Amino acid sequence: MLNVSQQAVDVLAETLENSDAGDQQGLRLARTPAGEYGLAVDEQREGDQVVRREDRPVLLVDQEVSASLDGATLEVVELPEGRRLTLRDPEQAAN
Repeated sequence: MLNVSQQAVDVLAETLENSDAGDQQGLRLARTPAGEYGLAVDEQREGDQVVRREDRPVLLVDQEVSASLDGATLEVVELPEGRRLTLRDPEQAAN
């Protein structure tokens, strides 16, 4: 299962609030054909890992992606350009 920091939940919720997404839509974390991860507004599907802020789904992760990121953490890093979501694998989190 993918771990998600509270700060990342807040950033995801802010992103949704500033989009045209419906109240029951969230941001889906998906793997692109190039092997990178991206986010897109989507509906919840059966079997999804769902991260909520209050009653709203903010992050949707299908079982395959969740299993491949088991133990990793979605978190926020502060950069000169602003905040950025990043995935930190378990080995990085231990350091």
